[in-house]
Amino acid sequence: MGGKVAAVLTSIDYREQVEQQADLFRPIYYLGCKNSFTSAIQAAIDDVDPSGGRLLDLFAGTGSVGAALGCRREVTTVDVQEYSRVLCSAVLSPSALSQAEITNIVARAASNETTKQVLWCLQPLLDHERECIREAIMGDFSELVELLESPPLAVHSIPEFAAPSTRLGDAAHEAIHRLHGKGLWQSAETTVSRYFGGLYFSFIQAAMLDALLSVANSSDEQCRDTLTAAALGTASQLVNTVGKQFAQPIQPKNKSGAVKPGLVKVVQRDRSLDTLQLYRTWLDRYARLPSARGKSQAIRQDYLAAIGQNASNCTVAYADPPYTRDHYSRFYHVLETMCLRDNPAITKVMKDSKRVPSRGAYREDRHQSAFCIRSAAPAAFDALFKATREHDLPLVLSYSPHETGDGTHPRVVSMNQIVELAHAHYDRVEVCTVDGVTHNKLNSSELTLKTRDQAEILLKCFR
Repeated sequence: MGGKVAAVLTSIDYREQVEQQADLFRPIYYLGCKNSFTSAIQAAIDDVDPSGGRLLDLFAGTGSVGAALGCRREVTTVDVQEYSRVLCSAVLSPSALSQAEITNIVARAASNETTKQVLWCLQPLLDHERECIREAIMGDFSELVELLESPPLAVHSIPEFAAPSTRLGDAAHEAIHRLHGKGLWQSAETTVSRYFGGLYFSFIQAAMLDALLSVANSSDEQCRDTLTAAALGTASQLVNTVGKQFAQPIQPKNKSGAVKPGLVKVVQRDRSLDTLQLYRTWLDRYARLPSARGKSQAIRQDYLAAIGQNASNCTVAYADPPYTRDHYSRFYHVLETMCLRDNPAITKVMKDSKRVPSRGAYREDRHQSAFCIRSAAPAAFDALFKATREHDLPLVLSYSPHETGDGTHPRVVSMNQIVELAHAHYDRVEVCTVDGVTHNKLNSSELTLKTRDQAEILLKCFR
């Protein structure tokens, strides 16, 4: 096989579509959301497959592409992460809950006996956190800084890393003692509280997120994913970090050791948010979402296995592989743990010649994709192209360019490499750039991008 990258230059105006996409539903505050490009992606998919058949959406993430195309095609979304399956399931098949049902769900979370027990167990920390903020408002930041720099309860419980006998340490020890006494230590009912309370959320917010996840888990299968997805959206709105992301807890001090200006204001703003009130809003948003066409579905699976098992029912594939380690790393570990409700080991890092738990409480078992590893990525792309071609699927692949200093990690493979790999399996390959407004087709001499004006590249592989 072989061939040349298409040399015909075209320009399609997407201004109207982009304006329409601006208000698209976002299930979480998402670093790499494709909402701005869904019109261009849809056009590319329709170009390689005019039949309108089922789309196999690989590496689906938050499901923005699957949801956007779900009104025109049946969709099967695929991702190896559970948080992705939950979000995609909820946006493809949302539960149309009534206001009465939403009120009942929130009331169950607020008033069930387990919630009351968890709040009693955490009361020493709730009181201490409130005092820390009050003292900081009065000008004494010491206790608040200690709280923000302290590891979560899951780490405090390890003797080697137990908190010293300070006001915070005593409150943490008492909370751990109470949780053990109530049989709630290492329980799914306290996962968020133990791993992320005080770190990413206030302790009351963490406890209520646990309560919401408990209600979701005990609900029938028809609405379980919607209830869980609404909790993830609530968490992404509550989180007390810069940029509302889960990559790194808030840093209370600057490099010189001084307390950052505005720290108290940010802490007050985020940690005073009402979890249940926000959750009601998220449930209402999901209730108003349209369902995707036909029997759309979300599955948690490796991409190659998914191609093998689902290709016969699909007419086209879309892939947005993780070109950097961010997709399966720090930005989503909180959401993944919230969905799994397990007790993951926390990664350790070297600090002062000693291995200590990572400050962000990152999962030790978080998935590492071959697409993120420089030595393995070429083979991963080759396997992707080979699998879709062998199953007679046309493919549209997204590629997000990197620019030094833009806050993203460099891509582990170049666009030229990807095009060469695609040509090994597809005779006809076209490369288009999308800046959110225009859609341009490039020839092989134009593959090197000079600026981020070309915010997305689409590789179209025709069968």
